[in-house]
Amino acid sequence: MRPVLSTTSLRTHPIRDALDAADRWEYAGVEVWAEHLWAQALDPTALGREAARRGLVLTVHGPSRDLNVTSQNPGIREESRRQYARALEDAARLGAVVVTLHPGSLSSSRDAPEAYWPALVEGFAALGAAAARLGLRVGVENMEVRPGEFVTSPRQVARLVAEAASPALGLTLDIAHLLANGQPLDLDGLEPLVVHVHLSGSTERLVHVPLDEGIYPLAPPLARLAAFYRGLVAIEGYAAGRELETVAANRRAFDRLLRAARATPP
Repeated sequence: MRPVLSTTSLRTHPIRDALDAADRWEYAGVEVWAEHLWAQALDPTALGREAARRGLVLTVHGPSRDLNVTSQNPGIREESRRQYARALEDAARLGAVVVTLHPGSLSSSRDAPEAYWPALVEGFAALGAAAARLGLRVGVENMEVRPGEFVTSPRQVARLVAEAASPALGLTLDIAHLLANGQPLDLDGLEPLVVHVHLSGSTERLVHVPLDEGIYPLAPPLARLAAFYRGLVAIEGYAAGRELETVAANRRAFDRLLRAARATPP
């Protein structure tokens, strides 16, 4: 497993600072949040070339703020899907290897989650087809258990991938979400579905804190992953006011966790 630095960990910095930090701290690459790319008005092709010159691999996290690809409001639903499609196009220009997208959510806490599945499957079937045309893989992220979310486990993502029937779709496994949700790392039979991994610490109140500041042990789930996964791990741990310090500490912590994982029975 190889670590990549998520730009969400350096969210107040230019993306090129993330490339510099990845170089300095020997990350394998950078996960670019689409919203950061757009806010900084960067040319994806030029940024991709710069990363390639540095020997850094790129991944993309799709936009998420105020979006909902299953919204019952047609305007919000269509704009959300448009932005997801734009993220795929920019990822192809960046030369990214995988794009992470959030599943849809409920428009009201009183709604039945099952009523949202047809729109969810329809939307991701189209996104999967677009990704295939662009030569991309899409990882659908298992979300936190919080109001509105209804795709919160790897098996729910697996259901979506099966029903959307697109080989471009897979699972971005967010370990912090699972631990914060109190869910076990149940991946039996789902191993081929994992196309990307997100890693951060989490507490009883916060998800995506620095690796060393979480309260849940990370070595056991990494040991389970190490049995079959050889891909990229985007480290999302963030601390306001000490961002550069945190990405350096996260890199050191990741190496310690890998050593511990190798000594931990899966």
